[in-house]
Amino acid sequence: MAVYIEELSKLVSDGLNELAEAIRSGKTPNNPVSETHFLSAWVTKAIKQQRYDHSVATTLVSWQKQARSQGTKAQMKQQFQQIQATYAGVPRQKGGEAEQAVEEKAADITRSQLTGLYASLTEKDWLVTTEYEVNRKVTHHTDGQASLVVCATQSKLAFDGDTADSLMVKPLSLFVRGDVRELVEVAYQHGLLLFKVTDYKSIVKYHGEYILYPRNAGPSIPEIPVQHQ
Repeated sequence: MAVYIEELSKLVSDGLNELAEAIRSGKTPNNPVSETHFLSAWVTKAIKQQRYDHSVATTLVSWQKQARSQGTKAQMKQQFQQIQATYAGVPRQKGGEAEQAVEEKAADITRSQLTGLYASLTEKDWLVTTEYEVNRKVTHHTDGQASLVVCATQSKLAFDGDTADSLMVKPLSLFVRGDVRELVEVAYQHGLLLFKVTDYKSIVKYHGEYILYPRNAGPSIPEIPVQHQ
């Protein structure tokens, strides 16, 4: 079964390349309305032909509904470009060497990337709490300070060891209260993509929940960094 991140990368790359070719050949006018019409039809055709793995089926149907209900406001081309740019900016690997090409396999995430995220947020005056177990509903008082809470037990189990180069092997929840856009941007600088569960209610009161997945291979479109919006 295809990994979502790799199949979606291929999908958006194909869509943008085929749109560019249609414009070059004169089959599609170079304007937002025509681009949206092309990608809307392209998505529908991809669904009918079952061109891509089932892992992206829900995403394709969602885009189809957006295009039909919102027209140019759906900004299909912009969405494809944002996803392509976001995936191109995280580490890739082929034959053991890091790559930037979106079609290659996503690189493993190391513990050092996570600790780097913690350090960067601390420098930005976030309250980073990682030393406690979070296994039930809790209240975390921050006095208005931006806050990141990570369960110590879950964090330990998420990696295959305790060293800096230990690899992430299980998903890890981040409980967040503060500027999520800043968190997403800082995480991205460390090669990490965040996937939203909830932006407010979670097991940690007043905190939203976002998840890190091994190899950034989440089951949906990740939060897009500000630089690609």
